[in-house]
Amino acid sequence: MQASFIVRTCVSLMPLVLMALAVEQTGEKIALKNPSFEDSPGPSKVPRGWMIVGVGSTPDIMPGAWGVQCLPQEGASFVALVTRHDGTVEDIGQRLPSPLMPNVCYTFSLYLAHSPRYVGYDLPARLRIWGSDSSNKKQLLCSSEAIAHREWRKYTFQFVPNHPMQYLILEAYYAPGVFKPYRGNVLLDNCSPIERCERA
Repeated sequence: MQASFIVRTCVSLMPLVLMALAVEQTGEKIALKNPSFEDSPGPSKVPRGWMIVGVGSTPDIMPGAWGVQCLPQEGASFVALVTRHDGTVEDIGQRLPSPLMPNVCYTFSLYLAHSPRYVGYDLPARLRIWGSDSSNKKQLLCSSEAIAHREWRKYTFQFVPNHPMQYLILEAYYAPGVFKPYRGNVLLDNCSPIERCERA
């Protein structure tokens, strides 16, 4: 099982004064509920502590569903999200125990992989991370590349919310630069707490 450290930075420019204020605020961690998506495997199931956001989202708890037999990166299960040829995608989200604050830099990591066989949803998809003050997607905080590797790799993101956000949403999406919808998948496991970070 291989894990490599990859940094994806998705921050907007902030005035230096706001940056200094963000750095001064010390390091509380925002822990996610059930960060490794532990639950009984099965198709069309939402892991404990998570919720569906988009209409028609039917995440799968793995391994085992639809013949996907990858080992989890951590714990006994993980979650899989797909993109569809009709333009719909799958997502999951949760209400955070404390909100993300505007103009503060945060860092967050999780492990991603791809299943080359997934009942026809076989192409690589990417992960998009949204923040919101409700259960609807409001600000796109970050996005990965298309995930084409079978082994688990750690992806670390940095982002700056533009308003207070109580919800974090994880969404499968089509590869960057691809404008025709297709059937794809991305596998997720072992989310870190969300922490404040310092940026130069």
